[in-house]
Amino acid sequence: MTTVIITIIVLGMLILLHELGHFLAARRAGILCREFAIGFGPAIYTWQDDETEFSLRLIPLGGYVLMAGEMPVDEEEDEEESPFRPAAPGRNFDDKTVLTRMGVIFAGPITNLVTAVLVFFFVYAVVGIPMPSLQVGQLEPGYPAEEAGFAVGDEVEMIDGEPVETWDELVDKVQVSPGRPMIFTVRRNRHTEQIEVVPGQHPDYEQQGYIGLAPQVRAVREPAWAAVAQSIRWVGHVIVLMGVTLWEMITGTTGTDQLIGVVGMGAEIGRAAEQGLASVLSLTGSISAIVGFMNLLPIPALDGSKLIFLAIEGVRGRPVDPEKEGLINMIGFALLIMLAVYVTFQDIIRLTG
Repeated sequence: MTTVIITIIVLGMLILLHELGHFLAARRAGILCREFAIGFGPAIYTWQDDETEFSLRLIPLGGYVLMAGEMPVDEEEDEEESPFRPAAPGRNFDDKTVLTRMGVIFAGPITNLVTAVLVFFFVYAVVGIPMPSLQVGQLEPGYPAEEAGFAVGDEVEMIDGEPVETWDELVDKVQVSPGRPMIFTVRRNRHTEQIEVVPGQHPDYEQQGYIGLAPQVRAVREPAWAAVAQSIRWVGHVIVLMGVTLWEMITGTTGTDQLIGVVGMGAEIGRAAEQGLASVLSLTGSISAIVGFMNLLPIPALDGSKLIFLAIEGVRGRPVDPEKEGLINMIGFALLIMLAVYVTFQDIIRLTG
């Protein structure tokens, strides 16, 4: 149940920020926004300001902002009842320049990308990245480290007279030394001691040495300037990785099993929650970056496709036929729903198989 709640909070927040980006950009441009909704389906809660109805809906898997004049009114629909009915001149989506409209559409994905950077910055600069230290946190009973006299709290400084900088370096030295005596220099209660230990055989890998030590994990924080650089770099890494994965699926190099849906995201968030706040936030930042990136792709019904149509309008000086654009978006939306159902089915098979 906790996993479900965390998943709803994470996805709901990212959807809210995405739609808020569109909403604030539209209002800044003077466009009348008649409705701001988080989720789909029946409304659970609604409230109204001077010109916009805000609603929280039953299914928290999306959201939308209804802007006056964004779409043509259906001929069979009463214009006065349509959420897209024209507003006063100058307050309609179509009244604005192509660049202004592109800015409104672009604002949603950009908000997700900025959110990703901010979340990662918070992880790097405030929460800290969990990193293994050189201080002993746990001893496995019956293994060489315990028998040699190691104690919880010992801090490893050298191995065989050579300084050790990281836990990974310690592990590497032990793994290549099965059966060979090693001298560990450790600091214990402000005193330096030397402990001789002979690595035994790794329980899973016969050729590797193992002594049965586990490190204390500490949160390592970065200075603000380094955290900014790391955050931007990591968001870029997530986008490149997603782009490569999509390209490999398109070219057939890899299968669609690389995609995960809401169920799969929930499972990943649940696993991250077990590892602590830093893991949950890192996953949230990654999902936000992916949402921003995916929405910029020229896929019908997504923001990227709207930007393409606006770019075409800007080049040729007149909009694409609304009926053709609506048909393309409807087909795209149907395909996205089918993909979502397929991916969710794959998630369930993966989790239950």
